[in-house]
Amino acid sequence: MLLESVEIGSFRNFTDKQYVAVEQDVTCLIGKNESGKTTVLKALHRLNPANNADAFNETKDYPRRHLSRDRRRAAGTLEAVVPVSASFVLEDGDIDVLAAEFGGVSFPPSVRVKAWRTYGGDLWVDLICDFRDAVEAACREAGAEEEDIEALIEHQDRESVIAAAKEMAKTLTAARGKAVGRVPAVLAKYDALLAEGISEEQEQAVLDRLPRFFYFSDYELLKGECDLNDLAERVKAGSLGEGDETILSLLRLAGEGPDDFLEEEYDSRKAELQAASIELSQQVFKYWKQNDALTVVFDTDMPVVGTDPQTQQEIRHRILKIELRDERHGVETNFSTRSAGFQWFFSFLAAFGAYQDSPERVVVLLDEPGTSLHGEAQGDFLRYIFGELGQNQQVLYTTHSQHMIDPTRYETMRAVHDQATREHPELGVVITPVSLSADRNTILPVEAALGYTVAKHLFFGSGPHTAVEGSSDFVFLAQMSEYLVSKGRTGVNIQPMRVR
Repeated sequence: MLLESVEIGSFRNFTDKQYVAVEQDVTCLIGKNESGKTTVLKALHRLNPANNADAFNETKDYPRRHLSRDRRRAAGTLEAVVPVSASFVLEDGDIDVLAAEFGGVSFPPSVRVKAWRTYGGDLWVDLICDFRDAVEAACREAGAEEEDIEALIEHQDRESVIAAAKEMAKTLTAARGKAVGRVPAVLAKYDALLAEGISEEQEQAVLDRLPRFFYFSDYELLKGECDLNDLAERVKAGSLGEGDETILSLLRLAGEGPDDFLEEEYDSRKAELQAASIELSQQVFKYWKQNDALTVVFDTDMPVVGTDPQTQQEIRHRILKIELRDERHGVETNFSTRSAGFQWFFSFLAAFGAYQDSPERVVVLLDEPGTSLHGEAQGDFLRYIFGELGQNQQVLYTTHSQHMIDPTRYETMRAVHDQATREHPELGVVITPVSLSADRNTILPVEAALGYTVAKHLFFGSGPHTAVEGSSDFVFLAQMSEYLVSKGRTGVNIQPMRVR
């Protein structure tokens, strides 16, 4: 399934519901600090988390100024309130799997999966379909002719369609009447699309196909050292800390878990991890151009961490060390001492590695990615997002950096504004398409990215750009482009913009 849109409301500074259309590859959320960009990602992540599962908490997450009032109106609990819902488009693989569960129906193009989660933690799904499309699909399956289909889809409810089909069958010729007469029976197969609600079995089948959401921020960075004994205990207790999910993902790339390194054969385990790190490093340095003389090295140690009070014997723990060998200077240093930008880049690829080649849909949520990267390195990572990551999985990322914006992909941007003020605290967040006439502080990164792109073209000849002064020049170029396209030649990608 592909995420098509998301609706968020009654969550933190989202006092009123806000609708966000999502691109099929990459969607960029632009806004100032504290505008609500992270809130969008947090809400989506909690819908169906792939990592670091978190839950809605009505005391912490419900808009504070409305909490007491709305609790009174809801008889003391807000568990039924829906802070996030999303719409998904079925892909061919989903249709193939779900068709049998839904009685072999032919899903019309307008079918959408709607999923929503409540403050109480319940995740619900349903199928939404245009009534006319469902009736048309049933009529075509029954073999009805176009004229008869047009007559039947004009009715407003299932009972009216059935009654009309029975009457029409009596008056039509044998072949046509027989086909229309089959419509009521075939229509029964489409009850899941026509009625509200689906069976538990159908609901579970849809849930099994629902994309999960992978959230990554600075809190998931790898640490230079990890006590694998302690990590194994945290895994068993279900109490993972910051960065634990990332190191577990790194271990899974090697087909291992923290327990595996506690055995005597840990050297062979380390070899597996080293092999995985080589593959991961190749990915990193495909896009990391700041220093390509680095090599990731894994090592382990068994220091004494205490003494057993019963036996007085030394207690040793297996420590996994992540180090970087810098071939330029011939030294090895701990991963945590390297630049914050490299730590972020490597940690993200390590964390997402477990999902990179997954056949299931995973929506990637990146919160302010690459803020610690140099501007050119941010550009490298942006190319990775659009050129590789977004080609396999959908990506939503937040930014306020001009280097994390591709001005040629204007349609992928969404502006996030928090309109609340001291005078009007009841106003909340609104999400709109990016417009150059909008709040200057919100769209500043877009203006800067446009200016930087134009400057590179003027001074360095970088990129194909043509700037015109007036509308007449623009119309002339548009007509010339249209003429070239009509002759089977290449036209010009024209993007009109108004700059204040």
